[in-house]
Amino acid sequence: MGTLPFRSGFVALLGRPNCGKSTLLNTILGEEISPATPLPQTTRQRLRGVYTRDTIQIVFVDTPGIHKGAHRLNDSMLGEAKDAAAEEGIDCLCYLVDLSREFGEEETLAAAIVANTRAPRLIVFNKADICTDLRETIGRFFARFPDLKETPAVTISATRKSDGQLFLAALDPFIKEGPRYYDEETLTDASMRFFAAEFIRKHIILGTRDEVPHAVFVEIESYKELPQRHEISAVIHVETIGQKGIVIGRGGALINRIRAGAEKDLRIMAGCPVKVSCHIKVTPHWRDDPRFLKSEFLRRN
Repeated sequence: MGTLPFRSGFVALLGRPNCGKSTLLNTILGEEISPATPLPQTTRQRLRGVYTRDTIQIVFVDTPGIHKGAHRLNDSMLGEAKDAAAEEGIDCLCYLVDLSREFGEEETLAAAIVANTRAPRLIVFNKADICTDLRETIGRFFARFPDLKETPAVTISATRKSDGQLFLAALDPFIKEGPRYYDEETLTDASMRFFAAEFIRKHIILGTRDEVPHAVFVEIESYKELPQRHEISAVIHVETIGQKGIVIGRGGALINRIRAGAEKDLRIMAGCPVKVSCHIKVTPHWRDDPRFLKSEFLRRN
């Protein structure tokens, strides 16, 4: 028997906010490379995750949740998702549908983007474990979006490892013979600077509520890989003095928790001790400032 040919492909994950794209990617890779939180709109730009086994490599592209908002930042995030759906060379566009929530305007926008793409498509019905009536809910989805009725589909819960394998099996027909784009040890092409900002922002999200998480921009001023540890200096931009006080917390308690949580996550990824220092700066209206939206940071530096 001859050796099986190596197969590879690019798969975009698309859907409305908090539908489980980042959770699914982390489950498949077995490591948190795309910070997932209970807050919608956690992902702000495209992130590649690389799944490699003996005869196959799949490059996943995690995208921001599809929604419309009041700021230029929201437009930029929507553009990132649309660009990923339209990108040449995508072997499969995976449309994640949250079965636990009603299908509203965001779902209509997401479904329209998917219906108009030229790429092969797979619908991934997610959160099956907390859906009260799978058959009825999926039926309502297709009744609302009949253009997608003939699209192949798989039903999973992204938090379950076994369902991650079920999803990979559903993807298998889309992955054709091709080259190995990354070495087998690579899980992502994003830099440690990128992850430093993302993990700091993740712990801000977990420690605050309401508008504060959306009004935060984390800028990495420096990232030093020293022989014994990594040292990171970050600026946390907020839009108001009140938000600055919330992020600091009483007696500096919250910012200390944010820093410690980010250090723990980064230590796992870096494989060595990590020291994070944070400075908080009030930068009014940064979400509508083209200088921030066009910065190298938002381009996954």
